[in-house]
Amino acid sequence: MPRKFIQLFLVALFAVGLLALTQITRAQSVTPAANPTPAPLARPDYNYSESNGCTSCHFSRGAGGDHMPEAVGVRFDDATAAFVFTGGGWRASAHAQSNYKSTQNTYCAKCHSPLQADPNAEFAIDQHKPIADGASEGVTCAACHPSHNAAVTLGRRLGIYKWGMDKTKAEAYDVVEEGNEDVLCLNCHTNRHNEGNPAFDLMYVAGVKCMDCHMAVTGHILNTEIPKRAHDFKVAKNLPYSCGVEGSITHCHPGFSVESTKAFIPYMKEQHRTMWVPEKATKKLRSAADYLRLWKSLEAKVHQ
Repeated sequence: MPRKFIQLFLVALFAVGLLALTQITRAQSVTPAANPTPAPLARPDYNYSESNGCTSCHFSRGAGGDHMPEAVGVRFDDATAAFVFTGGGWRASAHAQSNYKSTQNTYCAKCHSPLQADPNAEFAIDQHKPIADGASEGVTCAACHPSHNAAVTLGRRLGIYKWGMDKTKAEAYDVVEEGNEDVLCLNCHTNRHNEGNPAFDLMYVAGVKCMDCHMAVTGHILNTEIPKRAHDFKVAKNLPYSCGVEGSITHCHPGFSVESTKAFIPYMKEQHRTMWVPEKATKKLRSAADYLRLWKSLEAKVHQ
């Protein structure tokens, strides 16, 4: 056999072997072999097994949900082969930490830990049952998201959970239609916050939904057109996306910077409703125009 042919054969064989090794290494880096869950990140005062289960399926079992660990608030560290906290997501939200001892019962759970609520429980000491220490789940994933099979049946990824029912069944949810997502928030937050505040009232009239600010779109789930949304429900922390200021993929308030917007947000909150406009002590924030004027003044200071 000619030497040149042997050399070409060996080169081709080496290339095939290298490609196979690369693919194996890539697969190992993307899909952990042991199907881990975030169990080591549990805390003694809550039971987070439900959210851990969502992360397990959507991450390590290849369900195509790269957003799920991020939304829960964990990520997989290849170096340590373990989950670690991101400092964001559901685990960093008030929804994940909604037990205040006085609410640790099957009546208050209707909002504070819906999966553990008793639909027949009433606000009376002998008309509800306590939830054991360390067992409270919080407002967890399945309170808003039907399980995979149920979501397929319903044709929607959002639904209002019906207390006391099997969360794996489609009939356990009232479907939340696209464009009507506010009903899910207002199921527990019975009033829109800051009603009567002229700046917020203007947003309500314009059709801005709760999730537009509190669950800002930060991109798209891998290989899909499904929006990737922040799940810690914090507005200032998720700038520029939550207000659509400069640098955001949305375009609500593109003329403002992150710095001025962070300074402006406290004036929007209820406790600051009658706050004096800086350097204009004779004028209060009485109209949407007043708020806009303040925001522009704060933006001007950023560029001084």
